[in-house]
This record gives sequence, structure tokens and C-alpha cells, in this order.
Amino acid sequence: MRPEHITGKKVLYGCLDWGSGHAARSISLMQQLQNQGNNLVVRCTKEQQLIFETYGITAEYIPASAFSFRFKGDGRFRLEMLRNGFRFRKAVKAECLETRELLVKHGVDIIVSDHRYGLVDANVLSVFVTHQVQLPPGSGFFAQRIHRKWMNRFPVCWIMDDEGQPLAGKLSERPGNSAVDFQYIGHYSRFSGSETAEADHETVVGIVSGPEPYAQQLFQQMIERAETDNRNWTIVCPRPYTNVLPANVRLVINDWQAADTAIRTASMVISRNGYSTLMDLKRLNKPAELIPTPGQLEQLYLKKINDNPLWIYP
Repeated sequence: MRPEHITGKKVLYGCLDWGSGHAARSISLMQQLQNQGNNLVVRCTKEQQLIFETYGITAEYIPASAFSFRFKGDGRFRLEMLRNGFRFRKAVKAECLETRELLVKHGVDIIVSDHRYGLVDANVLSVFVTHQVQLPPGSGFFAQRIHRKWMNRFPVCWIMDDEGQPLAGKLSERPGNSAVDFQYIGHYSRFSGSETAEADHETVVGIVSGPEPYAQQLFQQMIERAETDNRNWTIVCPRPYTNVLPANVRLVINDWQAADTAIRTASMVISRNGYSTLMDLKRLNKPAELIPTPGQLEQLYLKKINDNPLWIYP
């Protein structure tokens, strides 16, 4: 089963709330499901709901608590994920119980879960959306085992990648001996492939994303660079980290439409190299400087395998 096969159904949708990447890539998928005559029941945080409503996604929204990952920001990312592991497993178990209640209350036909392991139920067709069928090298045996165990609860998995021209490399390789129906569904982006805009050769757009305090660290790097740069800078960020800005910097805070306009017309984008960002940059054919989150294994791996001539790494 693929996204285009779902029509006239009531779909329970949810996506991981780690940063905004999963919400960003869910926009076009949710729009597709909506345009195919499906009714959406969306379990999400208040912040995610505001994003989806900005893009005209009509749904019955069910409030969900954000899972609060806690990071020290010292670059020891694998250790930090291990610290969050117990709390994460507890949250997945609680979500499984809540999902069962939602199915009965809302008469759901299909579940579509963008990397929310707990948004699944054996009594309803459940689809897992990911680009990480395999975790990146160095994740460790235990993490890989838990990931596969939870993913295998879903009879269908939509892989957001192109099998012939993979953007995720080995991460999106489907296993040969699995009962899960793995389907490559291509690259999803809220930007249209036919979308063109004349680039302003004097404007740099910085995108601040990811967990704290890594997001604030990236913001500070951008401010320091802008201070010695004659070009105009637009920095897209989730909150104002400072009230003192260089004269050539403007902030776009939680305004996705304004951010999209700035990204389309930028001469250069500076951001983390999260997978959703890579899909957007590929769709827009946009030059970028990409800065992996320190110690984040997935982003370090994506840096290693992607040799797009438009993308540079410091």
C-alpha cells in the first residue's frame, strides 16, 4: 500500500515532535491524503497544529504532550540519547494505550505515524513513515534492536526516499527478510517542484533547528558570522535568543510563510543537515552550507554520503 491508495478513509495521523523536521515533511503528505478525500484526525502538539493550519490542513486536532528530550549540548549525542531512553520507552507505552482509545472514539480506519512508535494498533492498518529503516553506524546494537522491534509492529512502512537515487544512503535500505511491506514513496517537501523565485544575491538565510541547547549554539554561530559579513541575513528560529542583533540581521520567529519566502529567494542557506532540510534543498535546488549537530550520528552520516555540489560543509 502506498499513499495514493488511501481514499475516503478516516486517518489518524501523528508525527514525532523532536524539532520541526517531522512536521515539515508531514505537510505535503497530509495535504495529499486530504486531497484524496480522506478525513484526518491529527494527534499533535499545539505548536505542530499551528504549523499544519498555516498550510490549510483541515483536521480534527487531538492535543498531545510534547516529549521533552533533555540535552547538555556537549556533543556526546549517543550518551545523551541513552539518558533519554527510559523516559522515551515509557512515553511510547503510554501512547499505545492512548491510541487504542482514539481508535474507538473517532472510528479510525488507518493510522499513519511519522516515526511515532506508539501510534500503532494491531486492530487497524498502521503505517510507519520514516527514512531511517536502519539507524546510522555507531548507534549500537541495543538501539538498533529496539528500533527494529518497534518498527516491525507496523505492517506497512513508507520510506521517504528514492530507491534509485537515495538521499539517506544505507539508512533507507529495506531489509530482505521482513514481514513489513516496505514502500519507497519518494522525497516529500512543502515546496513545489515547479516553484521558482529569483534569488537575492545579497541575502543569506540561516535556519535554526534541532534540540536545545544545540539550536541556541547554532544561532550564536550565525550571529557571529553575520557581524563580519556585509550581506543581509535572515535567521529563521523558534524563539528570540537575544534582543541585540547586528544591523544586517532580521529574525523570522515561528512564521512559516515568511520563512518559506525567505528560503525561496535566498542566495545561500545555512542550516543543520537534517533529512527534512535536505529534501527541501533538493526540491528547491538551493545552495547551502550545512552544519551537522555535534555528535549527532545521523547528520554526520548524511554529511559523509551526500556530495551534492551545491552543498558545502565547514
